[in-house]
Amino acid sequence: MLKELRQLWGSLPFKTEFAVLLSAWIALFHFLGNPTLGYVNTRSMFVWLNAIYSNAELNDSDDAFGRFVPMVVLALLVVRRHELAVAAKRLWAPGLLLLAAALLLHVAGFLVQQTRISVVAFLLGVYGLMGLMWGPAWLRAVFFPYFLFVFAIPVVAYLDGPTFRLRLLSTSFSTWVCTDLLGIRLLREGTLVFFPPVAALPGIPGRPAFQLDVAAACSGIRSATVVLLLTFAFAWLNFNSWWRRFVIVLASIPLALLGNIVRLVLTFSVSEWNKEAGAWIETKAGFVTFSVALLGVFVLGRILRERLPIAGVAGPDSDSDSDSDSDSPSDPGPSGPTPAPAA
Repeated sequence: MLKELRQLWGSLPFKTEFAVLLSAWIALFHFLGNPTLGYVNTRSMFVWLNAIYSNAELNDSDDAFGRFVPMVVLALLVVRRHELAVAAKRLWAPGLLLLAAALLLHVAGFLVQQTRISVVAFLLGVYGLMGLMWGPAWLRAVFFPYFLFVFAIPVVAYLDGPTFRLRLLSTSFSTWVCTDLLGIRLLREGTLVFFPPVAALPGIPGRPAFQLDVAAACSGIRSATVVLLLTFAFAWLNFNSWWRRFVIVLASIPLALLGNIVRLVLTFSVSEWNKEAGAWIETKAGFVTFSVALLGVFVLGRILRERLPIAGVAGPDSDSDSDSDSDSPSDPGPSGPTPAPAA
């Protein structure tokens, strides 16, 4: 692997020029990257991002995993190092247009005091710099993994509406499964699920009424985001055709929702028997959501797998010249064998 990584490094032209321009681009966003000093008292977009991620960890928010996205992107690039090494590389003037568009976007984000817009501008500018130095073939080769950087942009603060609708959908569907299919007595009001009291019977203890609230953390948005990120990586590594990549990425969203519904059904079913055990599943069994969703992704990937030609098997239009040449004598031609030269 180290040899291939050195080959990739050696295939990159204008490395010094790229490093200088990238350093200047990073400096711009470090010293003039954050206009919202009232929230995080720093001019650096990178310090602002770190503060958002750290606060997300304290509040158990979905933004916290954004700090791990660069490592995922880097790992994918390393996996596809040979494809990147053989990509044609050249100076490409239209990369300046991407860089100019990124600069204008940053100015707009600065004026409206939206640092998230500046994060998008920074990512677009780095992409433009790569295009300027290494050309369109490189941009096509890195587009899919580079796109994963969108998952590093903190946007959970703007997802209250979609999150609530996901909670409502998951709650209504899971309670329908429990009441109509499993025969569990439940009442639902919005995202609240009520368990009516159970009278004591001889030898069977009763149970008081209680309720469960499908909180924002149980909406499925976190599992959907992480599953979507992993599905992007899975699709890029296992498929070459864009339509297959698109189908499997698109399917990851309902699969994540299905996984969350399965976890809620399991929570309600166990809560009917033991409230504490159901609460434990609700808070600790997030792996159920990921297991169901990723299993669905793998099954769909198996169905959509690309049929690669088998090495050594000739197609219907293939000739077998090499075999016939090795197994049969040379064709003497239409005029017969060549006579030996006269003495």
